Amino acid sequence: MNFVHRILKSSSASSSPTVQKLVQSELQHAKLIYFGEFHGESRIISFQTQLVKELTKCYASVAAASANNHSGSERTDGDAPTLHLVMEHFSQDMQPILDRYQHSSQRELKEQQDEEESKAFEELVTSYNEQYGTEGHNLHPYRELLQFCRQSTANESDNGSQSCKVKLHGGFIPRNQAARLNKEEYATKQEFFQEMSSKGYLPKEDEPMHHALFEKTGAESQMLRGSREHQLLIQSLMSGVDIYSPVENEEDVDGSNENEKESRISRLYQAQLLKDHAMGYKIASLMIEHAIAGKADKYMVITGLGHLKHYTGVPDCVHGYLRQEALLNLNVQHRNVALDLLLSLTRPPIKSSVQRPSFSGIGSTLIGCQMMYEVYLEETYPPMIKAAAKAEDNEMEEDVKRKLLIDLYLRNPDLLDQYILNAEAVRGPLLQYSDGLAGFKRPCADFLFVYDEDDENEIDEADLQQAELSSNNTQKCPFQHDKSDENDDAKAETIEAYERVGQTAGLRGNAARAKAIMTYLGYTDSDLEYVADDIFNFQGVANPHTVANIQRGECVLDIGSGLGIDSFLAARNCGADVCNKDDVSEAPFVVGVDIAQSEVNHAMARAIDRGLVVPDRIRFVRGDVEKLNDALAKANLATDNLFDVCVSNGAFCLVPDKQKAFENVFNALRPGGRMAISTTTVSDPKQLDPSFEWPVCVKMFANLDELQAMCEGIGFKNVQVLDAESPLEGMELPADEVADNADSSDKRFKIHGKYSDQYEFLQNMDMDELCKVVTVYGEKP
Repeated sequence: MNFVHRILKSSSASSSPTVQKLVQSELQHAKLIYFGEFHGESRIISFQTQLVKELTKCYASVAAASANNHSGSERTDGDAPTLHLVMEHFSQDMQPILDRYQHSSQRELKEQQDEEESKAFEELVTSYNEQYGTEGHNLHPYRELLQFCRQSTANESDNGSQSCKVKLHGGFIPRNQAARLNKEEYATKQEFFQEMSSKGYLPKEDEPMHHALFEKTGAESQMLRGSREHQLLIQSLMSGVDIYSPVENEEDVDGSNENEKESRISRLYQAQLLKDHAMGYKIASLMIEHAIAGKADKYMVITGLGHLKHYTGVPDCVHGYLRQEALLNLNVQHRNVALDLLLSLTRPPIKSSVQRPSFSGIGSTLIGCQMMYEVYLEETYPPMIKAAAKAEDNEMEEDVKRKLLIDLYLRNPDLLDQYILNAEAVRGPLLQYSDGLAGFKRPCADFLFVYDEDDENEIDEADLQQAELSSNNTQKCPFQHDKSDENDDAKAETIEAYERVGQTAGLRGNAARAKAIMTYLGYTDSDLEYVADDIFNFQGVANPHTVANIQRGECVLDIGSGLGIDSFLAARNCGADVCNKDDVSEAPFVVGVDIAQSEVNHAMARAIDRGLVVPDRIRFVRGDVEKLNDALAKANLATDNLFDVCVSNGAFCLVPDKQKAFENVFNALRPGGRMAISTTTVSDPKQLDPSFEWPVCVKMFANLDELQAMCEGIGFKNVQVLDAESPLEGMELPADEVADNADSSDKRFKIHGKYSDQYEFLQNMDMDELCKVVTVYGEKP
């Protein structure tokens, strides 16, 4: 795909580099894949087409391997599964034209094949528009996808059992039928639903699945079953109501009052539900039918994102129908099959067990889409902000914007990911989905396809070659950059570097080395025992706890909390680790703030794994210490006079505006509160010979002689700049472990190490003479 795009995973806030790797690592194991699209978008369809091709290739490969492993046995798993592609674009009554389109496929000579494919597709479009004419989608953008599905039928016939066929299905109830729901041509709604059931669009009254059709309290009024979360989602799509920002009450939300069931929005919601129920019934019925027949088929659903988002709508209907089938069907086999499918679809994709066919699939996953313009890079990405400032009326030229976006995508994709993840349009639905009015249980999508919707902005071969050459150069320091504004550059590259650290934090590292470092810095044996399995994720330059002297009952702020170790120790010291959620007293708590979302995600997950009460007693939030108020406000915390203690271990090293950072710490502390900020400083700035090109990280270090006066000027009392006795050289450490964890340790991204020859001169310098690690102590009056 020769355009700017990213595939972001909600659970790890990271990206998948290619469609092929996404399929091989995640999607090939899924039983059911939901794909929420924006209709007719060429770049989304390009992604869909590549996805279907990779899936079928993968299924066929697994099936062939399975057949070879069972050669000579009476029965094998060698028949590749059929991928059933259920599309909103075709109504269920269009199945005959889809079957005719696919079954007319014949293998032709190469010179005849293109003509045959073109003719078949045009016949499909003609039948779609003239014979039915109800759905109104433009099929031409989907041409390559539909033709591939047609060709897969011929490939199966020619190549034998190891080819994977794609079977097309119409998904929705016809629009002209659905439009009659709120018409007055029926004496009762019951007559309408009976007619739809007789046409096969909905379950009949004598079917077990019929019990999932209506609300329990609304059977007489024939109100289709939905959910509060789904109704709020549909309402927000129509009215723009914010359902992701935290709110105190729901009084202003239309549709939350039961007396408004027949409101306009409620009627529109019922019309939406009718489509969802029809597709849900179709999918559940297909899956049960195929499973009973012993088929290990797989399924992909393509529909508008509003029908799938947060697993509401169609996925909720599928689960509802399978649940009733599992509970009420009199046939034991039907019940068991429905229960097996239901349990499978409620979990993420995993490899099948040995008791199942190797490609049968377990789990479901949801792919959503997001347009790049909603990330508003022009308001957050420094080069774009500068370009706009230089332009007339602050309007950046489109060609400049396109070039900057492509450069960012090719040369620093991880940083692009973080700008996307921090955008309001993405952060709420993908990462903070449970915080708002709707309180969703699941993210908007498991994978979010973010794409540049500007069809004119394509990446040419020259751009790709230049980016490849740049990536093959000697590794550069993550903080080395040659742009004019070093503060912006340092911060941007700090984010990029530590995002990479967070993304590999789950891999085990060198625990013995980490233990030696922490011991050298003054952490006690009890500290190391408490840290336990998190020890190889230690980040820091000293031990601020020896200066902070955290007491039981205190509230603690950890600036630059990283992967969570110092926050966990703070929770132990203040007693937050033994307070329960129901304690209504002003119990102690810890808040960790870090600039890298992947580190925040890892620390939060580890806090939960350690049994800490999240978020009441400990929480981690993404934020910039230079904008600390914003980070605390987004976490629904007071921005002033909240904390008894503030600790930091190394984060201030790379903060460009030290004055602003210390001011924000001062404001966050309660009167009588104190800080213990461990950071690296430059002993004498005159030693930074201007003839040398120093790493930006060194340039960001505070001047040792300025810290005390700075803090006293802000208002701190009893300021002390204490030698942390943390040498930068001469620390005797054990050799790298190479036994059981060598592979994962090598894959962990590390900030420090040998960089390009440009900084080789640093190896010949006494870094302890140049720099000094200190802990800055101060009290707020």
